[in-house]
Amino acid sequence: METSKNIFHRAAVWGIPFGLYLAAVAATSIYADKLPVLSLVCLVMLVGIPVLVYRYQRRQFIDDDGFSEYAALWMLGIMLFVLGAVLASLIVYLLLQYARPGFLYDQAQTLINTYRAMPGMADNDVLQTLQQMVDKGMLPTPIEAVVNAYWFITFCGSMLSAVTAWLARLPIRRKNKT
Repeated sequence: METSKNIFHRAAVWGIPFGLYLAAVAATSIYADKLPVLSLVCLVMLVGIPVLVYRYQRRQFIDDDGFSEYAALWMLGIMLFVLGAVLASLIVYLLLQYARPGFLYDQAQTLINTYRAMPGMADNDVLQTLQQMVDKGMLPTPIEAVVNAYWFITFCGSMLSAVTAWLARLPIRRKNKT
């Protein structure tokens, strides 16, 4: 019973820096159109997400002297993503609502212009549908985009945590004290 309390407590504590990391990944993605080098930064940070989750799970496993169950480590990862995504969602909402209010429209317009520039794509259904969405004001609002992103992050994070929990349970190598 003590281990599960420990798991949830650690997820709450570690969820804050993890959520800030997720928010930083999103911010680099949101501003990558203004500063293209942020695309590379975003990509590197995306690769860092499973590494961070693994490190948190591995730390828990080592602190429990190798007695953490797979399910407990998986739950730690899930809770990291759930709590981290809440914090990241709040920050991304503020970015989309106040710092970059036209971001979703700009991205849709860029996609429309890209499709139009491609030969033979002027009659594409995706282009027509996207253009209608822009014309009729049917693009998602910042809160809708953030809620969808929250569910996507928590689902993908749950699946990713299943893999990293398995890796985190690999045997602990003890140092020889001779």
